[in-house]
Amino acid sequence: MRRPSVGSLMQNAVALIISGGGSAVVGVVFWGVAAHVGSTAAVGRTTAEIAAMTLLASLAQLSFGSSFERFLPIAGERTRSFVTRAYATCVSLALIIAIAYVSMGLGERFISPSFVWRALFVVAVVLWTIFALQDSVLVGLRATRWVPVENILYGLVKLAILPTFIMLSAREGIFIAWMTPVVVMVILVNWYLFVKRIPEHESLNPPSESLPSMRELVVLTGAQYASLLIGVLSSSVVILIVIQRLGAVANAYYYMPAQISSGVGLFLVSIDRSFLVEASSEPQNLRHHARVTLRAGIVVLVPSVVIGVIFAPEMLRIFGATYATHGTTLLRMLLLALPGSAITWFYASFAWIDRRVLWMVVRELVSTAVYFILIFTLIGHFGILAIGIASLVSSGLQGIFFLPILIRRYRMTPDYHSPKNGEAMTDPDT
Repeated sequence: MRRPSVGSLMQNAVALIISGGGSAVVGVVFWGVAAHVGSTAAVGRTTAEIAAMTLLASLAQLSFGSSFERFLPIAGERTRSFVTRAYATCVSLALIIAIAYVSMGLGERFISPSFVWRALFVVAVVLWTIFALQDSVLVGLRATRWVPVENILYGLVKLAILPTFIMLSAREGIFIAWMTPVVVMVILVNWYLFVKRIPEHESLNPPSESLPSMRELVVLTGAQYASLLIGVLSSSVVILIVIQRLGAVANAYYYMPAQISSGVGLFLVSIDRSFLVEASSEPQNLRHHARVTLRAGIVVLVPSVVIGVIFAPEMLRIFGATYATHGTTLLRMLLLALPGSAITWFYASFAWIDRRVLWMVVRELVSTAVYFILIFTLIGHFGILAIGIASLVSSGLQGIFFLPILIRRYRMTPDYHSPKNGEAMTDPDT
C-alpha cells in the first residue's frame, strides 16, 4: 500500500480556498461598488432578492452537493447516470418551488411585480441550482482545480458589467449583473463535465466501495436535506427577518459583515470538503487525512479571526463609513463564533463518511432553535447585534457538545503505519 501524501487533499483544499477567497474578495469589491454607485435601499432590496433566490436554489438541490462529494469518488461506471438524474430532479424541484414562491407573493417587498421580472427570477433560481451543484460534481470527480477558475471568472465578469447595468436600471441592475455570467458558466462547466471529465472518471476509477442502495441513499439525502432546511434558516432567512423587522438599510449593514465572516467560513468548509472526497477515495488513510485537515483548519482559522477582529472597521470602510459605524461590532461577533462552527463542520464530514447523517439533523434543530429564539427576543433592543449574540451562543454550544464526540471518533480511526526495514506498507484494516 502506498504511503498517503498531503498533496491531493491540500491541493484540492487550496483550490477551494482560492475559489472561496477569490470569490469573497471580488464579492467585497462588487458590493463596495454597488454601495457607492447604487442607493442603500437598492442594495438592501437586492441582497434580499439574492437571499431568496439562493434559499430556493438550496432547497431545490436536495443535498445532492454532499452526496456528489461523498459518492462520486466511488461511483465508477454509474457516474453519468448519477449526475444526470440528480440534475433532472433538482431542476424540476427548482421550477416548482420558484413558481410557487412568486405566485404566492412571498417576495413582493423586494421582487418587482412585473410578470417578466418574476419569470426571470424563476429562471435565476433554476440556473443557480445547477451553478451550485456543478461545483460539487467537480470536487467529487477530483477536478477541483477548475472550481476557482470558474468562480473567480464569474466574479470578475459580474463586477465588470455591474456599473453598466446599474446605469440601465437603478432598481434591478445589481441583480441582473449578478446573474448574467451564470448562464455562460453553466454551459461551459457542464460541457467539460459530460464531454470530458465524467468519461475519464468512469474509465479510470473503478468503485472502491459499494454505492448505497436506493433506500439508503434516500435516507442519507433525506436526512441531509432536513439538515439543510434547518441550516439555511441561519443564513438566508435571517436576511428576510432583518428586512421585515428593521428595513432595507439595516439589512445592508447586516449583510456586509455576514459576507466577510461567511467568506472565512467557506475557507474552513473547503478544507472539510476536500477531506470528505479524499477520505471517501482512500478510506484506509482516513486518520492521516483527518490530521492534515485539522492542521490546515487551525492555520486558516486562527489568523483569520485575529486579523478580522482587529481590522474589522477598516474592512467595512470599503463599503462606506456608515457600514463601519453600524457593522463593526457585528462583524467581530460573527468572526468569534467561527471556532464553534468549525468543530461542527469537521464532525459533519465524519458523519457523511460513516453514513450517519441523521444525527446532524438533531444538532441543526437544537442549534437553530437557540439561534432564532435569541434573535426574536433581542432584535427589538439590540438591532442587528442580536444576530451576533445568537451566533456566539449557538455556535459555542455546538462546539462544546461536538468537540468530545469528534475527539472520540478520531481516536477510533486506525492509524496509518509506515514500513520498517524494507517491509511492505500495511494498514490495520488490511
